[in-house]
Amino acid sequence: MANGMIEVLFLYRQTRRFAWAVLGAAVLFSAAAARAEGPWVVPVDGNPFQGALVSVDSLWNLTFRMGEKTKETTKKMPAADVVRWGKPVEPERGPVLVTADGGLLVADVLSAGKESLMADSLVWGTLKMPFDSLAGVVFQLPGDRQQRDRLVDRVALASAPTDRVLLANGDELAGTLDGIDQRSLRLTTEVGPVEIELDRVAAVVFNPALRRKPSFKGLYAWAGFADGSLLAADRIEVDEKKATVTTALGQTRKTATEDLVFLQPLEGRVVYLSDRPPADYRHVPYLSLRWPLKANRNVTGGRLRGDGRLYLKGLGMHTAARATYPLDKKYKRFDAALAIDDSTAGRGSVRFRVFVDGREKFTSDTIRGGQTPVPMSVDVAGAKRLDLIVDFADRADEMDHANWFDARLVR
Repeated sequence: MANGMIEVLFLYRQTRRFAWAVLGAAVLFSAAAARAEGPWVVPVDGNPFQGALVSVDSLWNLTFRMGEKTKETTKKMPAADVVRWGKPVEPERGPVLVTADGGLLVADVLSAGKESLMADSLVWGTLKMPFDSLAGVVFQLPGDRQQRDRLVDRVALASAPTDRVLLANGDELAGTLDGIDQRSLRLTTEVGPVEIELDRVAAVVFNPALRRKPSFKGLYAWAGFADGSLLAADRIEVDEKKATVTTALGQTRKTATEDLVFLQPLEGRVVYLSDRPPADYRHVPYLSLRWPLKANRNVTGGRLRGDGRLYLKGLGMHTAARATYPLDKKYKRFDAALAIDDSTAGRGSVRFRVFVDGREKFTSDTIRGGQTPVPMSVDVAGAKRLDLIVDFADRADEMDHANWFDARLVR
């Protein structure tokens, strides 16, 4: 690194350290409070239990510590036998780097040139990110969570083959990014070069055509951290002091073990319905508004949330609707947790129903907005077809934003 960059980084850290400390302390206090209550382990089989994650080895074996200090016990489980551990923390401040594999890194942008971006993170330290590993940067997170989700998705899912600057006033500029410093960015557009102050920028999208494709080698996991970072971990090793994550983009990150607050293994013994298309989906509107089936999102396009908690996996549906999935006699159970999405602010009411090979196997009581998610499980051994239905309850279809959290088939 050139001497000039070292001086810039040093001065930056000195002038921003107090702000980092205040914001970081709040985030870490929140995560510490969650840990004090005891994170929950949801196994594929059996009842959830509270346990601290103390190690992950190179073969994806997880070890949990349970009980009080005087009566501690440990339990070792393959990651394939775990649905999730802990709960993800949502970022409350920007900037947020959106990675090409769908991950998030909370970090302040120091500079960007033609090939890479430099950033500074409370959890990860100094980051050098090649542009092909990034989808973009969200500089200003909207206060409303639904708007925040849509902005992050807009960056992550962009397809136009240019760099784009999304301004806070709603305008958008396309061109080629020439550079970023701590005050402004420079963009060459069709009408020439422009310089834009960062406090006017909501987000930057890097040319999607240049993104590197993630590569997974079997089982992997979403790993969540105390600052709101979320990484797609192709490998992760954890001991009492350090967590080392190798992402699906081949990058290695290291942080303190206490900063790891969430883990959700994928490609284990469960198959999430959100990862496969339905054989059929039908929505019968109460009046005329039609709602689509959403994978890993609620019906309005926001992330899935229930009882104040973010869920990464699941289905969003709206009354009255039916989604049909083929089973081919491959699975033992269908499991999920049922709720109305938090975005309804306590409104909405539905009944969830599950049919297996045309026979009704589960009907919930009326589930209303604001209720704690209700777990359910249905035997599907030897079955060929699964139908998930959300039906009207109170007040017709008003705010019936129904979620099937972690909707999964168990092998």
